[in-house]
Amino acid sequence: MSSNDESSGSFRRRSLLLMVVTAALSLCAAAAIAFWARSVPPAEWSRPPDDLLVCSWNMEWFPSGWPEPLPESDEDARIRQAADALRMQGLPDVLLAQEVRDAETCSNLLDRIGAPDMRLAVCSEFWFNPTNRGLQQLAIFSRFPVVASGFEPWHSADFVYPPRGFSWAVIDVRGQRTAFFNVHLKSNYVPPELDLEQQTVLNRLKRELSIQQLLPRIEAICLENADGTNEVAVVVAGDFNTALEDERFAEESTLRQLLDAGYKEAFEGVPEAVRPTLPANDFYPAVAFDHLFFKGFSRTRRSLVGRQVPMSDHCPVYVSFCVPGVR
Repeated sequence: MSSNDESSGSFRRRSLLLMVVTAALSLCAAAAIAFWARSVPPAEWSRPPDDLLVCSWNMEWFPSGWPEPLPESDEDARIRQAADALRMQGLPDVLLAQEVRDAETCSNLLDRIGAPDMRLAVCSEFWFNPTNRGLQQLAIFSRFPVVASGFEPWHSADFVYPPRGFSWAVIDVRGQRTAFFNVHLKSNYVPPELDLEQQTVLNRLKRELSIQQLLPRIEAICLENADGTNEVAVVVAGDFNTALEDERFAEESTLRQLLDAGYKEAFEGVPEAVRPTLPANDFYPAVAFDHLFFKGFSRTRRSLVGRQVPMSDHCPVYVSFCVPGVR
């Protein structure tokens, strides 16, 4: 090989190496931008003080992190971690929490948050059977006065038995009554001893049946709690365990039922790359299972997936609303 050939080959190798390094740096930069976009805490938002900041968060068997209790010191550490995360990422005006053990846990979390104006509006008390109270309850916290609140279990239909139910609270947000509905729909888990295809369809039917029951109850609760001046605004949020953009749920109508009923999805228009609320694991790719739908607000200011906190497998979602009647 001539010296010219060697020089030419060396140049090509250097050029190829430069291309590889440049491509790698571009990917790293893109990843960094995506991470920053989804990680900027709402506390850094320059939101007007009259806006309404709402957070929905599946806290994963809170406070233990799994079905069995942990030693008190360990659970207290997880409660502190959750409170620190909420303060750091921006303490919301209304927090809809899923997978919370009980009202006592909610009280302990409030003590750690240390915001004197924040109170528990409702914590559900669903039972799996007459002797087993569920440990995945639905709680709503508010910094505004609570007009009314409650919770209801889902009802079965034929062979479909949806677990849990929904909690709700009508809250006076600076003179605008807003009804919040907190849901945690059936997961996609299928025990290994059961038929995968059959149970996958059954899980979908449980979610669809839940929303079919929820929509008329929203109308009734809003009608019962209207103040006669403004229409009651509505927020429906939680862990839906399904996603519109995921082809695995292409045949499912759960979320489309809400859209067809006139609700808007708060994350509409947010790039899909920064929308996953459940990071990838050994079984599933990253996906956006946590949603917030609304009606009665002119617009949202911003919607953001917050930072993941080690004590939960889900990221919190934050939405800032322009409150009707305030501007």
